Amino acid sequence: MRLAYLDEVGFSPSLPVTWTWLLPGRRKFIPDENPQNRRVNTLAALVWDLDQTAWWWGSAPRSLTSADLLQVLRSLPHDDLPLVVVLAKASIHTSRVIQEARPALEAEGIYLFYLPPYSSAKLNAIEPYFGALKYYDFPERTYSTLRDLFLAVEAAFARSEARLLAAHQPLEPEQDLRPAA
Repeated sequence: MRLAYLDEVGFSPSLPVTWTWLLPGRRKFIPDENPQNRRVNTLAALVWDLDQTAWWWGSAPRSLTSADLLQVLRSLPHDDLPLVVVLAKASIHTSRVIQEARPALEAEGIYLFYLPPYSSAKLNAIEPYFGALKYYDFPERTYSTLRDLFLAVEAAFARSEARLLAAHQPLEPEQDLRPAA
């Protein structure tokens, strides 16, 4: 069995500043931009397997739909093993389109597992990766054009994927494990 955690994440032209410092008596001022029609939304899946770990994503400078989710579900690796996809109960995850497609997805070996409503982000293993991606993988916090933001999102996911793959390398057969204490 293969396990995948899937969710959406959005990016605005101005990403929040997570920390700062100021001289005593000064107020922090962060300009607020209206991100209307300038957001990049991404559907991402973290796929766990004994042999491989994969980070899959697809970004679009628009709102995501159930049709996008269906396309993503079918493109996830699920050749000979059943794929269980863990989802929140977001509207695009539970829409009529997805519910009608579930029998066909199950025939293809793709099973949807919905988390309980209002469940903690700790239950969805992809959430910490989104936090790390937004905090560590964006060299700039503000982007002047939608194209710059889109390219920054793609580059951030690529950096995050490289870090993930480096951390989850399978052991080579000739590598020896340390004896337990």
